[in-house]
Amino acid sequence: MKNTLIILSAFFIMVSCNQNSKTEVEQAKQMAIDSMKNQAALEAKQMVIDSMKLEAQKQASIDSLNALNATANNRSTPSKVSAGGSTSTSNNTVASAPTVAKKKKMSGAVKGALIGGGVGAVSGAIISRNNKPLKGALIGGVIGAGVGAGTGAIIDAQNKKSN
Repeated sequence: MKNTLIILSAFFIMVSCNQNSKTEVEQAKQMAIDSMKNQAALEAKQMVIDSMKLEAQKQASIDSLNALNATANNRSTPSKVSAGGSTSTSNNTVASAPTVAKKKKMSGAVKGALIGGGVGAVSGAIISRNNKPLKGALIGGVIGAGVGAGTGAIIDAQNKKSN
């Protein structure tokens, strides 16, 4: 983009000077056009490169998940029944298989804060005075998150007592 601006400014300087011939002006025009085409081509190439990098990252994530699934499937091979009626078990263990940690559940207070914050932000943006939706959303989000967290904590306490 900077190169294009430099070339365009050079073009205008050349046009402003009456001493230049028509061929020089045409050459300057052509240089400016070529520069803009080159810049557009470079930007298009960069977009393709960025897209390819993103796809490679996605594929790497998919491959790692598939590897984890394959490892988990190898651990739990069921016993097989042979034709004679006896059972044989297969012992396929992987020594260095990573263990997948169970996801911890979100507490009611956190859920309430998230839901309350979202609802409060939307409500605050809609109800805001003086056409200031950002300020209304901010205030509504904070108030909603506080009320939601409090409500979620109360529900958590009640569930804990009943269990």
